[in-house]
Formats: sequence, structure tokens, C-alpha cells
Amino acid sequence: MDAVIIDTNVMVVANGKAAAPQASEECVIRCRARLAEILRGPEMVLLDDKKRIIQEYRNNLNEKGRGLGDRFWLELKRRFYNPKGYPETVIAVEITPLAGNGTDFEEFPNDDAALNNFHKKDKKFVAVALVYQRDFGQEAPIIKAEDSGWEKFTDALAAHGVQVDSICEEDI
Repeated sequence: MDAVIIDTNVMVVANGKAAAPQASEECVIRCRARLAEILRGPEMVLLDDKKRIIQEYRNNLNEKGRGLGDRFWLELKRRFYNPKGYPETVIAVEITPLAGNGTDFEEFPNDDAALNNFHKKDKKFVAVALVYQRDFGQEAPIIKAEDSGWEKFTDALAAHGVQVDSICEEDI
């Protein structure tokens, strides 16, 4: 069972240079290709049960679906809310918020000092990866575009079994 977790920046970059002027044209092309591959292939997309990831996508993408990233998100949303029509394409796992703030999670390795300054809004992606690993016994990489915020934490995350795959390594 192959699964991935998609950082929002992949869809934003797939929308093109107007949405992500910092990304190279090659990065835009690779993000578009990766999203198309996910839609066609056997990979499942992992989300959280309380729709925190879906909400982040909604806050950063356009419901009118003008860009490829927007259209991917709309298709993902359709598959999330209509699982009977798309069996085994989207899985929502339960993550446990701490302190009611929606950015800290029981499943995140909060006691690891190397992750103290990890971006709060990205903790949900890591928590989803760790829950999937625990519950399904398999790793699911977090895929990102050119977001450099992950880079200084990749080794610390890897120590917990969380793999971060960069689509646009040269843009970082």
C-alpha cells in the first residue's frame, strides 16, 4: 500500500509562476507531473481526520480551480468526501491535538530538541506520517516542492522514520 502526504506548496507551485514566483519553470513542471502521477497511480493520499490539511489547502488554493494545483485539490476533495466512488485513494488518519491549538499533536516527536523550531503549521503532516506508520506498518513520505523550511529538519525527522521528498531540490 503506497501512500504519500502532500505539502501544500506542491499544489501552489503546480499552479504556475504567478502563484509561486520563487519556483523555477522546471519545478512547476515537476510538481504538475508528480500530482498527475498521484491521480493516475496506485498511491493513496493521506490526510487527517479533522480536515486540518484540507483546510490548509483551502486557505492556499482557489476553489474555482484555475491552476493544475487547484484542480488537483478539488479532485482530492471529491475523493475525500466521496470515498465510495474512489476506493482506497484517500485515507484520513486520526491525529491527536495537544492544548487545543490545532498545531501541536501528541503524535509529533515533541520531546526531540532537534525539532523545537519546526514550523507549527507543518506538524500535522508529520503527525499523519507517524500515525500511518504506526497503524499500517508502512512509511509514507511527505512530498514538498521548494519549501526550504523542511531542510534543516530532515535528519531529525528521518530519525523518527519520517521521510521528506523534495520535488525541486535545486530550487532550495
